[in-house]
Amino acid sequence: MTPDPKASISDLANRSDVVRMKEYLASNHDWVVDEIVNICEIPAPSYEEDERARYVAEKFEELGLKDVRVDRYKNAVGRYPGEDGVVRMAITAHIDTVFPMHTDVTVKRSDDLLSAPGIGDNSTSTAAMLGVIAAWNAVDYTPPFDVIFSGNACEEGLGDLNGMKGLLDDIAALDDADLGAVVAFDGKMGGITSAGIGSRRLKVDVSARGGHSWGDFPSPSAIHALGACVNDIARLSVPEEPRTSFNVGTIQGGTSVNTIAETASMLIDMRSEALEPLRDVEEKVRDIIDQRCAEFGAEFDIEVVGDRPVGAIGDDHPLVDIARQAGGLFDMDMPTRASSTDANVPLSRGIPAITLGVYSGEGAHRESESMIPSSLKTGLPLAVLVTVGAADWLASELG
Repeated sequence: MTPDPKASISDLANRSDVVRMKEYLASNHDWVVDEIVNICEIPAPSYEEDERARYVAEKFEELGLKDVRVDRYKNAVGRYPGEDGVVRMAITAHIDTVFPMHTDVTVKRSDDLLSAPGIGDNSTSTAAMLGVIAAWNAVDYTPPFDVIFSGNACEEGLGDLNGMKGLLDDIAALDDADLGAVVAFDGKMGGITSAGIGSRRLKVDVSARGGHSWGDFPSPSAIHALGACVNDIARLSVPEEPRTSFNVGTIQGGTSVNTIAETASMLIDMRSEALEPLRDVEEKVRDIIDQRCAEFGAEFDIEVVGDRPVGAIGDDHPLVDIARQAGGLFDMDMPTRASSTDANVPLSRGIPAITLGVYSGEGAHRESESMIPSSLKTGLPLAVLVTVGAADWLASELG
């Protein structure tokens, strides 16, 4: 169907193929809920997504995607054929969780509630992505161009968005690709992530001569040097606008109460809505470590363990407006916000992108996490409207 660039989302919602997509999802609600459970009960910590990636890839094949594979980044990837045969859009949902492999991820069902670690973030979003593919297939929808779908790895924590970085690198290397938009499903329903908060994460290892706390006193201590660093870092001043933050998240080291520590380490997280303040706070942190370790007779090593890029599109961008209009059809406020999601990566590369939630729930990143299955009766139609609307908009941009 030839897209009408002047059509509003209200018009799109009443288009015959989209109406049939919504009807399909309404009648297959229980299938999507079952897929949420199936996905959630496969443990998938960052860097250990193998089994869940295989499961999502199998579902991609069952739903008719082409060129299905689990790539070297542990992303499940498939291609939905469109009219011009060129990859111009990607639709993603991350498959990793923050929970260790041994975590009990058995899903508990109670009335209109599913509870389990990772049930919402991001099992529900992954299943919703499968629902979009199934709905497109059910009505023989042909988008204006090829669309890549991916259940991508390593979004959480020290995964550092490596799945999305690798996915976009691979798409950019294709001869038949010119990516113009990315829609990522993640988080709860009721807002639009259109700005990516950048972050830098450092692992700092400090070493010193150490020794016996009496016999070798005052031999240099790695812990004393580290403590001086933490004290100075805690006193740093950062701008409120653009919002910038820092945090020493973990510290460890030493051998015993009567041992002068030979080693100590810490993990530091720095974030900002803009690149320059992020660079500035990192430079100050590195200067502190250099000065204090020298003062305390210690050596140090700094390893960058996280590097999430900064990027944004404006509140008036058509992709944002599509999501805002779609939410408005369900009487939802859809404020834009900044966050650290897979959208950071395309945004940093100049590719319009948003991250969208499609469910209601509580407790993300807690073992008590829960989601409300009936919320998908809004979330799934929202997902269809935004993805088809985005495809129509992009096609109109291409002329």
